Amino acid sequence: MVAAAGQWRETISDAVYLFPAVPLSGTVGRPGRHTGTYVQTHAAAVLTSHVTVAFDAVYYRIGEAIRQAGGRNSTYLGLEVRYAFAKEE
Repeated sequence: MVAAAGQWRETISDAVYLFPAVPLSGTVGRPGRHTGTYVQTHAAAVLTSHVTVAFDAVYYRIGEAIRQAGGRNSTYLGLEVRYAFAKEE
């Protein structure tokens, strides 16, 4: 799966919010409704009946209001390995 999206705030009179609904200090009234753009990729595979793996990569390019508040672009990489125990019957 590959995805890309832009994010905007409704008005510059409001703050930019972080998860979970925490306002980012210094963003109220800053110019720029565009808060950022991200590109994401996700891949998953079943290796055996017990083992699955998944990989995620996300790049987030911040908008001007976040940059003026001291923010930086970010990258997230994740690797997940799952082992499921199966009950023998």
